[in-house]
Amino acid sequence: LAVGRISQDPSLDLGHRLDYVVLQEECETSRALVRFTDFGKLSSAFIGPLNPGFCEVATLLGENWNKAIFSWTCINYKLDSTIHHPTFARTLPSPTRVLFTIMKYFNWAHVGIIASNEDIWMDTANKLASALRNQGLPVGIVTSMRKGEKGIEDTWNEIKEVDGIRIILLCMHSVLIGGEEQATLLRKALEMGLADGRYVFVPYDTLLYSLPYQNNSFNIFDNDSKLQEAYDAVLTITLESGERTFYDAFREAKESGEITRDLEATQVSPLFGTIYDAMYFMAMAIDSAQRKGVRISGANIAEHTKNFSFPGFSHRIETDNCGKGLSNYVVLDTNGRGNQLFPTHLLEMSSDSVKSLSWTIHFPSGAPPKPDSSCWFDPDVLCTGG
Repeated sequence: LAVGRISQDPSLDLGHRLDYVVLQEECETSRALVRFTDFGKLSSAFIGPLNPGFCEVATLLGENWNKAIFSWTCINYKLDSTIHHPTFARTLPSPTRVLFTIMKYFNWAHVGIIASNEDIWMDTANKLASALRNQGLPVGIVTSMRKGEKGIEDTWNEIKEVDGIRIILLCMHSVLIGGEEQATLLRKALEMGLADGRYVFVPYDTLLYSLPYQNNSFNIFDNDSKLQEAYDAVLTITLESGERTFYDAFREAKESGEITRDLEATQVSPLFGTIYDAMYFMAMAIDSAQRKGVRISGANIAEHTKNFSFPGFSHRIETDNCGKGLSNYVVLDTNGRGNQLFPTHLLEMSSDSVKSLSWTIHFPSGAPPKPDSSCWFDPDVLCTGG
């Protein structure tokens, strides 16, 4: 869809015909990397990788091949250095920056991370922990979900033993788009009395796409009162929808005949929109380099990602004069019952500020977890004692 629209976009002058090849990424990090190296000669630029576990190696290979890498999943903060990594560009704001800004707003510094036990999610959890620690935040535990009911109970008991945790990041597929593991984990937390408001659970993967929350019901809650109750302890952070949601945009593309697959919008992961936007982002960078008359190379394409503003799949994509993404995020909450999510806070990336909206957060115990000292969020102050 993206390649078709790019080739018909009169405002873009790419000087080349764009085509794509899908690199089927293996689930195991080591094997995924081997597949990636095979594509070095086939492609002029890369959208990905999906697994943050080999972002650094992929970026180094990209530099060696002089091919740009456009990524929304890479978490390593070191990749943001254009001096050291000239061929790397982010198509979304850094997930760590989004989390840090929200955590600072609520003064929740102490973090625990639970990952699904596949390579891709374990690597995500470890990279996320290292990026948050680099910001000075105390990450108390990084663990993976064990198998079976007893295993999940053990996972929660391990979390319970760590003092002071306020926020628990869940690195796995969101229950809202069919993540069964997350549903099981949350139901168990409820059963063990851990969804009582002492922790705030935050799904990680919804940071990577725009979850359709406006006028949308999540049927997963309909016949599952336990999950509904457990989800009351969850805050969902996602890209703000524009005038239309991902589902609206998908239905429009279907009605216009551009998408011919017989799929309902609700059967498609909203990550579709993120990948589409990344393709367009790359095309905009090539167009910008072309107009300035520079040679099309990996470093030159990655360099020309500044001051963008273009319509993405379902919302506007913008970057500042350093190439940093300016897409806004929303914090969503349920009202403790029902099957809808409501926006409670808006995160404006242009100013790194959080604004409260008309809906207030419904905490299970009526109050948020205790705030941590603000010294954790001040780079010039050393936290001592408590």
